[in-house]
Amino acid sequence: MISVDSLLYKIDQKLNKLSSNEHQQIQLEDKILALNEAQLKLIKQKVDGAATPLGVGMNAIRKRYEDLQVLIESYEDHALPLQLENKELNKWVADLSTLSPEYMFYVDAYLLADKGNCKDRRIWMNRDLLSHGDLQFVLNNVHYKPSFEYQETCVSISSNEIATFTDGTFTPTKLYLSYLRYPEYIDKVGYVKLDGTNSIDQDCELNGYLEDELVDLAVQDIAGYTENAGAMSTSQSRIQKSE
Repeated sequence: MISVDSLLYKIDQKLNKLSSNEHQQIQLEDKILALNEAQLKLIKQKVDGAATPLGVGMNAIRKRYEDLQVLIESYEDHALPLQLENKELNKWVADLSTLSPEYMFYVDAYLLADKGNCKDRRIWMNRDLLSHGDLQFVLNNVHYKPSFEYQETCVSISSNEIATFTDGTFTPTKLYLSYLRYPEYIDKVGYVKLDGTNSIDQDCELNGYLEDELVDLAVQDIAGYTENAGAMSTSQSRIQKSE
């Protein structure tokens, strides 16, 4: 956890010249908004970095996932019923909008399937999401198509649905999903929200060692719309180094 009070203090510290307090004071609600936008941006950066590991070692990829482990939902907590959507493609789908907490990014999944007298066999779904353009190639390639015997199949996500496929010889019954949820909204008592409710104290859920990265991203955004060139330059330099 990262204290919201610490985050707010560090934002002020980096935006203002400590000796003269030269730059304008930023409203509390504006800093909170910037922190939450920065929080989502930081998560996306970690996910993108782990998903595109060109030139990146396995330890670095694993570290990016560990950075976000507090947000990962387990398979066992999210069993989704499947429905046959396309008989020609043997495509089965589940609705992601029913998930609670709210779904943000795919991590991993498996399904239970039946074939003949063999019931509830675990079939793992590929960690790499299938693009629409690759669908026909995968389904028609003997090395990549879904297989009950090899216990693997492919997965795609679109329109708030997760889809999986079979080769027509087995029937999936239930999908178990591990995913990255949205983080809690960082907040601080002291203002009225747009919906008319009072703000509350809510610390950031992310690991403490990510505090400086989060603050730098928030400062970069605030400095941009307040034309604080010095703070923006410093935050950009720190962000590049952390990457």
